[in-house]
Amino acid sequence: MDFQTKTSDGVRLNYRIQGQGQPVVLIHGFGGYQQIWCLQVPELLANGYQVVSYDQRNHGASGHTAGLASVDRLIDDLHELLVGLNIERPVLIGHSMGAAEIYGFLQHYPDFPVRGAIAIDQSPKMLNTAEWPYGYMDITRASYRLKLKEHGNVRETLNGVPKQVLNQLAPEKEMFPFVRADNLPLLYDHAKKDWRTAVENAQVPLLLVTANQSPYFDGHFADAMAAVNPEYVSHQAVDQSGHVVMAEQAGTFNKLMMEFLKEH
Repeated sequence: MDFQTKTSDGVRLNYRIQGQGQPVVLIHGFGGYQQIWCLQVPELLANGYQVVSYDQRNHGASGHTAGLASVDRLIDDLHELLVGLNIERPVLIGHSMGAAEIYGFLQHYPDFPVRGAIAIDQSPKMLNTAEWPYGYMDITRASYRLKLKEHGNVRETLNGVPKQVLNQLAPEKEMFPFVRADNLPLLYDHAKKDWRTAVENAQVPLLLVTANQSPYFDGHFADAMAAVNPEYVSHQAVDQSGHVVMAEQAGTFNKLMMEFLKEH
């Protein structure tokens, strides 16, 4: 069953909360829908976790803000959702831009008690430089707007996602189509962020999951981050997967997820 809540600026967020126990919050990426987690939710519920998933503003069944141009607003939405639902010591799991929001959440809300976090295929810095070659494809500060606008004929997944996931996504996409062009300002802001300091200073267990065949990111960014914060940051690479790891290699990802949850 879907529920709705309103943010401090009056935008309606569509969410689901299922089960009892340690809360796990699932955060989809740019252009995504909460149904992308359909292969994780049953696993979590079967193991006694409470699962919170939601459509971010401008996505899915949630409300829209014209001209949305700040990832920070999405980070605030996450904070307001957790506070409004009285979610205590959650584990945050985010994919792509949702993972970047976790980095930002740890930086913006350092006093909010988080038990741990898993970030899926998302470098904390998207723009490439001479000293940071681990950004999104080959974009730089000079080229990111043009390249993100064009997007190119990039295949996001390696071999597609399971039919079970597609069947969950299809009706949502039909009812609530995501218009990429309308949300380019948000994507541009996402690309400009540099969350490396947040990862370096993380004081909660943070698992960086990368995809060996990701079309977007060189997974060595996770090794670089783990090297500067070995006490809290760890890295697991998943083979035979493109960007959408939790759907493409659900079995492998779920095993990593459950091991992390049981350990922390």
